[in-house]
Amino acid sequence: MINRTRIKTTNRYSNYSEEFKHKVCEEYMNGTKTKEEIKSQFGIKSSTSIILYWLRKFGYIESKTSSISEFQFMAKRQQSTSKDVEKENEDLKLQLQMYKRMIEIAEKEFKISIIKKSDSK
Repeated sequence: MINRTRIKTTNRYSNYSEEFKHKVCEEYMNGTKTKEEIKSQFGIKSSTSIILYWLRKFGYIESKTSSISEFQFMAKRQQSTSKDVEKENEDLKLQLQMYKRMIEIAEKEFKISIIKKSDSK
């Protein structure tokens, strides 16, 4: 369970646990919610720039010159690319099964050896 409680301080800023900050950063990097939505979800009272600060502090983004929207786009693209690769992998497995079956049928029907045996030259 993530500690969502703020540590009481004498100044106007609240301190959050590192675990909480990492959870907020990961939620933002998923690319499905805006900073405002995340602030509301986690009950963060600071400005939205605090999330950007945490992203930089914990290495989720590299520098102040990098655009946060660029990183969101990259995260979304990486997720979609991963899904595309998984789908392509499944398609290739099905294609391989089909070819193997076609070879079996051809060998049986025409009584010929299509697949080269490992010991033959």
